[in-house]
Amino acid sequence: MHSREPRQHLASERGQSTVELALLLPVIVLLLFGVLEFGRVFNAWIVVTQASREGARIGATQCATNAACSGNVEAWVNNSLGGLDPANMTWDMTPGPYSAGGTLQVTVDYDVAITTPVISNLVGNTLTVHGATSMRLE
Repeated sequence: MHSREPRQHLASERGQSTVELALLLPVIVLLLFGVLEFGRVFNAWIVVTQASREGARIGATQCATNAACSGNVEAWVNNSLGGLDPANMTWDMTPGPYSAGGTLQVTVDYDVAITTPVISNLVGNTLTVHGATSMRLE
């Protein structure tokens, strides 16, 4: 013995699901964009780490006797950035003694612009990813 008719019961269920969707949709969209931004930053970190590795490899094989090889290292770092903008990148090369067995370190920093407005309010407009590689001079 129900006091409502079946049609009234269905109408109230539709209204409830609309309210639930209205409450949960912003949270779901924020999570989705958060995952996308995390993916962009993680990809930039992988590319920057690889660029520092490539620069250190070239530096380790070509800088054993030549202190003026930073142009080669910079070119390799820029070429290794893939789709990232070289204007947002800074790099540094810290050589040890220029002799076989010395250490060369290449560091690369890249500023990733955060494009989602709500997330940029939480973490800032840019995040800097850092890659560093040390190799022995050959």
